Amino acid sequence: MKNSKLMGLLGLDKIIESLQKLLEVRIAMIREEIEEKVAEKLAKLLPLLLVVSTISLLILFASLTLAFYLTEIMESYVYGFGIVSLGYLLLTIIFILLKDSKFMKKVFSDSINKSTKVE
Repeated sequence: MKNSKLMGLLGLDKIIESLQKLLEVRIAMIREEIEEKVAEKLAKLLPLLLVVSTISLLILFASLTLAFYLTEIMESYVYGFGIVSLGYLLLTIIFILLKDSKFMKKVFSDSINKSTKVE
């Protein structure tokens, strides 16, 4: 009880109360800043996901179309779909060989830096 009277006389209870309120306000401000940044990133990410999914579907159906076309020409499903598969295998090998190249790293880092800049 002596301790609370001493704090009351010195005004420490009001100071502590003010510090608590200041801390609560600061936490609320930080929370709002984080929510705004997350919303901004999502606003950039969702259209990108839409474009990537659309391009993926385009590639899928174009590949199927090419495979069926080659099947008609060569009169064999094995050759038609095999050629398309070999094309994708070749692309995969090229990408694996280029994954450590400085040029590819520079291209990807530049594109990432452009997308993260504040407009």
